[in-house]
Amino acid sequence: MLTDRAKSTFYECIIKWLMKKKKARRKKRTGKKTHVMPAASISEQKKAGVETIPQKEDLQPVPAKKDVFRAADTGGFAPKRYFNVVRQFLAEAKVELKKVTWPSRKELLTTTTVVIVLVILIALFLGIVDLGLVKIIRNVLG
Repeated sequence: MLTDRAKSTFYECIIKWLMKKKKARRKKRTGKKTHVMPAASISEQKKAGVETIPQKEDLQPVPAKKDVFRAADTGGFAPKRYFNVVRQFLAEAKVELKKVTWPSRKELLTTTTVVIVLVILIALFLGIVDLGLVKIIRNVLG
C-alpha cells in the first residue's frame, strides 16, 4: 500500500504535469510569447549616475527561457538532439525515483500475497463460469 506521503507526492506530480500540459495548450493557441526585461529601478539608476529613465519603447523584449532552449535544440546533428532528450529524461527520472517512498519488506510480502491470492480466486471463478457456459451451450446446441 502507498503511504500518505507517497500518495501526496504522486498527486503533486500529476498536478504539475497537468499544469505543464495546460500551459503548452495555451501557448499553442496564443503563439510564442516574449517576456519584457524590466528596466533598472529609479534608485539604481540614480546610484549609477544615469539621469534618463527608459520609456516602454526603450525596453528590449527577451525571449522566454523555453524558447531559447528550443531554438538551441533545433540546430545541430539529429542524434545529438535525441541524446540530449534521452539524457534529460533519465536525469528527471532519477530525481523522481529519489522522491519515492519504497515499501518495507513486510509491506512488500503482504501486498504480494494478497495479489497472488486474489489472482488465484479470480482465475477459479472465471474457470467455473467458463465451464458452466460451455455446458449450457452444449445443451442448447445439442
